[in-house]
Amino acid sequence: MGAGGTRRARRCAAAARLPAVAAVVALLGVPAGALAAPAAAGEPSPGPGPARFYQQRLSWERCGPDVQKSARSQGDTAPPGFYDRLECARLTVPRDYGHPDRTALQIQLVRLPATGPGKRIGSLVLNPGGPGASGVDYLIGSGSAFARPNQRYDLISFDPRGTGRTEPVSCGSRLAPPPGNAADDTLAAKEKRINEACGRYSGGLLPWVGTTDVARDMDVLRAAVHDDKLNYLGFSYGTKLGAVYAHEFPDKVGRMVLDGVEDPTKNTWQTALAQARGFQRALDDFTADCVRAADCPLGTDGGRAQDQLLSWYRQLNDTPLTVQGRTVDETTYVYALREALYSRGDWPALRQALAQLRRGDGAGILRLSDSGGSLAPTNGKARGGTAVAVPPRAGIPPRRTGQDDQLPPQDQLALRAISCRDTSERYGAADYPRAERELTRASPLFGPDIAPTLLDCYAWPVAGDDSSRDVAAPDAPPMLLVATTNDPATPYQGAFNMVRALDNSSVVLTFRGEGHAAYTTGDACIQRHVDRFLMDGVLPGPGTSCG
Repeated sequence: MGAGGTRRARRCAAAARLPAVAAVVALLGVPAGALAAPAAAGEPSPGPGPARFYQQRLSWERCGPDVQKSARSQGDTAPPGFYDRLECARLTVPRDYGHPDRTALQIQLVRLPATGPGKRIGSLVLNPGGPGASGVDYLIGSGSAFARPNQRYDLISFDPRGTGRTEPVSCGSRLAPPPGNAADDTLAAKEKRINEACGRYSGGLLPWVGTTDVARDMDVLRAAVHDDKLNYLGFSYGTKLGAVYAHEFPDKVGRMVLDGVEDPTKNTWQTALAQARGFQRALDDFTADCVRAADCPLGTDGGRAQDQLLSWYRQLNDTPLTVQGRTVDETTYVYALREALYSRGDWPALRQALAQLRRGDGAGILRLSDSGGSLAPTNGKARGGTAVAVPPRAGIPPRRTGQDDQLPPQDQLALRAISCRDTSERYGAADYPRAERELTRASPLFGPDIAPTLLDCYAWPVAGDDSSRDVAAPDAPPMLLVATTNDPATPYQGAFNMVRALDNSSVVLTFRGEGHAAYTTGDACIQRHVDRFLMDGVLPGPGTSCG
């Protein structure tokens, strides 16, 4: 393997230093829902098959102290009493909806009951994206940022099947060594070994973690909380989940908001290219902003600034830095750039980190890289006095490293399992050179780091299913789609492609700005329109924009 292959081979295990979400499975300790409640109006009658799951009564209880301690460890920015309001329960669903009487799963739920004032509308289900992210952790860490809708909605989130505390996908603790000479273990071969391990440890679960099954779980959840319609707020991958729900259950769609919208018209390869271009545009915007300042570490010339960014990339590839015993290489550098580009509010931190790097200090780059190293949520934090909930870095490719025995953390394994179930695309070693060329042309910095993700489904042990790409829901009521003009992970045009695919007169609300997801920026205009729709059912007019 050449120098480039060796460089990207190191990206296969850096994230393994992050704690697996599965480690906290036992922290909640709440009982499963009973399956003996009377049937709600319009729901299936009790009996064999999936109908019996619709009749369950959830046993909500206060979440245990270990969960509250874990939540506070993320950074206690919540208002007084917030953690005491958390309630937990388990939702019982069939593992295989085609054979619902065989095996059941227990879906972990968390709830913040409505606070008032005002009459309670029902429940608002949140999904932070990923896929692979823990919705439970997200609501625990960021629920206070949704205080306005929480006045009249119970806020509910959950760990989708295969993630977090809901039968998490496992691929073992260590990767088996490669056969023969380890030097001959190509990137594709390593991905194959990871995927074979996933098949050995979670083969019985992998066929049932796709988005369509999660959408069906959400309909069981809707019935279990006694809502006639599903009210929903989904970010990034959560927009795909919401759209698939609308396709499957158009008559059960309530007030649905999709923010940071995935493009249903693009396949995996096209999505990777769009992301490379999106992050490059965001970097260009950052660079143009930086060079206008007198203290920009990139200088005052835009062209030379881009050259400097590439120069640091090459230098860190050839001679990584060491910070407190940890390596800061070109992968750490690219990941730090990408993290900072998710929000314009992080640009000052990036300028500071680059200024340190110019002095030969990689500490700032390492801090930025660590800030979003997993799909775990970030606590709500104040920007301009407004509570902000930062969604998990949905859509961000996992890091690659070359430690032969290291596996990605659980959230990234779940991302892989769900993504590979949702597509029949299976790219291998023969496809990789073209992928690397095309993505590097799209972005010399980000393309080489995104290209390896196209190998994630190489030799995946379960066949893919493309049906979740069909999101047509002409009989569903109109939804509110929120799109950011300079969103690097889910580019702006994707929202309009989603509207056309839904074919139900949904409306796009534009946020003219940077970052991934708009409601979570704290922008008052965006929040006003979204809250008005959630509270009163009033959609903004076509072409409405903020920012």
